[in-house]
Amino acid sequence: MLVLSRRRNEKLIFPSIQTTIQIVAIKPGVVRLGIDAPSHIQVFREEIMDPTAVQPLSIVATVKLRELNHVVRNRLNAGTVGLALLRRQLKAGLTTEGEATLEKIAAEFQTLREHIEQTTRALVPMPTASARRKALLVEDDRNERELLAGFLRMAGLEVVTAGDGSDALDYLRTKERPDVVLLDMVLPRCDGPTTVREIRRDPDLNNLKIFAVTGHDPERFGLAAEGSGVDRWFHKPLNPEDLLRDLRRELGDRPASIEARTSSKLSTD
Repeated sequence: MLVLSRRRNEKLIFPSIQTTIQIVAIKPGVVRLGIDAPSHIQVFREEIMDPTAVQPLSIVATVKLRELNHVVRNRLNAGTVGLALLRRQLKAGLTTEGEATLEKIAAEFQTLREHIEQTTRALVPMPTASARRKALLVEDDRNERELLAGFLRMAGLEVVTAGDGSDALDYLRTKERPDVVLLDMVLPRCDGPTTVREIRRDPDLNNLKIFAVTGHDPERFGLAAEGSGVDRWFHKPLNPEDLLRDLRRELGDRPASIEARTSSKLSTD
């Protein structure tokens, strides 16, 4: 252990991880520290840290990440060369040859995807079903829905999806209850406010968390008053990290507990 003496406002610098620790205040029995670190550097107080959340890289993990890095560079290089070739073929009117090149480029990216998935499975243990939180994501824009679902799955949640309020209500009445509903408010067939009211009328869904996600003010939907049935409101454009932080708080998870787990594969549109 390295032991150093520092005065108030003096700093410790870790250049390899771009992190600075400054002595902010010194009081009897307490030293206040200011930590300036990049967003990917995780910092925890020891008393609240989940010991399973952050593990040092093992030798095996380090080797696998180096192998993946090598594969990524090679496959991306092949894809870049392929795109340059395709561009020239299309300019020359060589449609048939261009289609063959496109198939090769697709194969390169498929290979890259398989290597990433294999490395992820090797490095990140699959969670038990009981350890995962489940979210029902209701969003009619397919691309937006799948992007947010992918983010939440990477953060460790099990995510099922629905394209409108009607599908969401069918799911809630026939499938296993989720921990939270992430609900777009402007939906076809059955809109967000109607979906909220139907959920709150169902005694089997008592206390189910509902997070509204919308680009409009709550007043537009007549749900702004206390007791509206919506637990939290999030405005588009959405900050997924803010959503995840508040989701943890509402579900009573410790700060690292969701991201310490990996994703599920259940998705229904």
